[in-house]
Order: sequence, then structure tokens, then C-alpha cells
Amino acid sequence: MTHAYLHSRRLRGLLAAALAAGLALTVAACSSDSAPVAEKTSTTASTRTVSTPEGKVTVPSHPLRVVSVHSWTTESLLDLGVTPLGVEDSGAEYVPQRYLARWTKIDKVAQGATVDFEKIAALKPDLIVGVDVPYLKKDYAKLSAIAPTVLAPFGDDQTWQDYPTYTADYVGANAKLAALKKKYDSAVAAAKTEYAPQLASIKWDVVQGGFDAGNYWIYSTTSPVGSVLTQLGAQFASATAAVKPGGQNSVSYEKTDLLADADEIIYYTNNDGTPANDIDKLFALQGYQNLPAVKAGHTVGTPDFLPGSYSDALGLLGSITDALKKDAAQ
Repeated sequence: MTHAYLHSRRLRGLLAAALAAGLALTVAACSSDSAPVAEKTSTTASTRTVSTPEGKVTVPSHPLRVVSVHSWTTESLLDLGVTPLGVEDSGAEYVPQRYLARWTKIDKVAQGATVDFEKIAALKPDLIVGVDVPYLKKDYAKLSAIAPTVLAPFGDDQTWQDYPTYTADYVGANAKLAALKKKYDSAVAAAKTEYAPQLASIKWDVVQGGFDAGNYWIYSTTSPVGSVLTQLGAQFASATAAVKPGGQNSVSYEKTDLLADADEIIYYTNNDGTPANDIDKLFALQGYQNLPAVKAGHTVGTPDFLPGSYSDALGLLGSITDALKKDAAQ
């Protein structure tokens, strides 16, 4: 899998490439409702068994002391109304504003690949949740020795929607998840109707600052942003359309001409709206400033570039529809 070894939330952008292959153009048909998470309910009311990439795990039916070691499960938990005792920390600037006040008060038990096992143990969790990225997979034995540990599958066949689904199942919050999903699906349907003319004509490119020296990244139509645009029935400009599903193209900052036919350019920001992950290097170039979309003011920054929850996805949808509304008014 591309860019699997991720050690910091500053490298959160790398995860989109690894996830993107699972985001099929018909993402609505690949709803996270189909994710096979619950295995069975145990004969006692206190525990049940779930399937994970590491095998079957017996978990509390109603966990009360949850620790999250990955940002996606953290955001899913907070979205589901579950406040974990401990969370992973790779930078407050990457935490969506909707969660920041609660997140700030929670104990930090990991920084990317560096997990503080003693601190987790001191919190006496009854459940540890995360994502089966390689750097957490290697720590699975140590984590599961502290408490039942469930890592959501990570791979080319996963979508952003799977992470809230697995997390909700692990902590027994499926009813709350259903309400969030219904809200999201309704918002997508409403936007498709309201902005149908713009969606049929406006072409989008999806970019972010890269981590290769001197390069920025162009994302595919199956990236998280691409998948939401696809659900809306949006069109893509040539740079994004040319990226193979499941990947991203790393290109020199000087190659601004690749974005010349985009009507809208959407990119990743920190939670305060500032450009994330060095994309400002692209913005500083005269070639970028001369692009038709940029000269027309048709660039869209979003802190929800890599959604970890349905509320994140609604935030991303809001960024997209704000741009469509602006286009409709012109």
C-alpha cells in the first residue's frame, strides 16, 4: 500500500492516497453500512465478540473507558458523543474546530507512531480503538495486553465512511451513527438538486502540499474529497481526472499549468484556515496566481480534506456547496 508507514498527523495527507482506491466512483453504493464488523453477541449482556484485522476480539457491550490511538477513530468517537480518556496527538492545528475544545482537555497518549503504553495503562481503559495502519499493527500485542484492542481495517478497499462505521460498532453507538449518516445522505441529496447546473459544468482539481521536496500532490477522483464530489455528480478537471484511482500524482510546484483547466481548486487547510502541508509554496508562484480559477477567486480551502467522521464529511460538503453557491451568484 502506498505511504503506509505514517508517523505523524502532519503526514495525514499521505493517508488519503492509501484510502483512495476504496473510494469507488459509485461510493453511495459502497455505503459503510455493508462493513462486516459485528460478529455476534455473547451469551452474557456484558461482552460481545467483533471481528478485526487482528482476529476476533471480545469487547465490552457498553465500554465506559475508551482510549483512541488514531485521529480518525478519535473524531468518530467525538462525533458519536463518546469522549475518550486518551487520544493520539499529532498537532492541535489538524483537529477540526468542532472537536478542538473537547480534544484539548483529553490526555494525549500517543504521537503518531510513538505510543505511551504506561500512560494508556494508567488510564485503565476497558477498550482501545484505532486503525490498522502498520505502525499501530506492530504495537497491537502491547496494546491488547492493556485492554481489548480493536483496530479498524486499513487498506485499498476501505472508504472514509468505514471508519465511523467500525468505530460505532466497537463502542455500541450504531443508532447514533445511523442518525449521522442519514443527515449526511440528506445533505448530499439536497445539494445535488440545488446545485445541479453548477455540478454539471464546473470542473474541479483536488490538491494539497506534498512531502516530496519541491512537489505538490494532485489527488484522484477516488480520494475522500473526490468521493464526495462524485456523490454530488461533480465534474473533474484534467489533472485530477488523470490520477489513477487510489493514488496521487506528485508534481513539481513549478507545474502550475496542470491546473489550467480547473474551474475550482480545492485544497487542505489547518483548522484556522491557513494552508496546510506546504501548499502555500504553490500559492506563492506567479504561474499559480495567473491560473483562471485563482484569478476568478475560485479556490476552496477545507480543514475537512481527510474526514474522520460524518460531521467532518458534512464540513467538507459545506466547503464545496459554499463554492457552488458563489458560482451560482456570479
